[in-house]
Amino acid sequence: MYKQSMRRSLFSQKPLVTIPQIVIFLVISVSLIIAIDINRRNRMGQVMGGGEIALEAQVEAEQTRQVELQATLAFVQSDDYVAQYARSEAGFLLPGERRVVPLIIETSVEPTPVPAPTIDPLQDAQPWQAWWQLMLDAEQPSSYE
Repeated sequence: MYKQSMRRSLFSQKPLVTIPQIVIFLVISVSLIIAIDINRRNRMGQVMGGGEIALEAQVEAEQTRQVELQATLAFVQSDDYVAQYARSEAGFLLPGERRVVPLIIETSVEPTPVPAPTIDPLQDAQPWQAWWQLMLDAEQPSSYE
């Protein structure tokens, strides 16, 4: 009898977790896992996007460099470049041309000599002699000396 009463008491008690509670718990757990995964993928996409922008800038710079190198290649393969190289670096001349080589002469710069100051004859002259020179702008008579 004791066994039967024990069985009845076990089956008559309410279960701790019901089936709807288990379903709700599973739905919340799966939703949380999905949200975490979406967030992780979003961050990875942002990191990849940042690298993509830097890579695009680098590709653009290299394309510009390629155009510059192609222009340089076209110039180097032209006859103008060959003629310029032959004259400036190789030292070749066309018939009838003369080579002009500027010579650099290094000299020491000497200062310009300062001329001696001229003596003003009117400075030591008598007043009448100064007036004579100013008014007539002629030689003074030698008899008055």
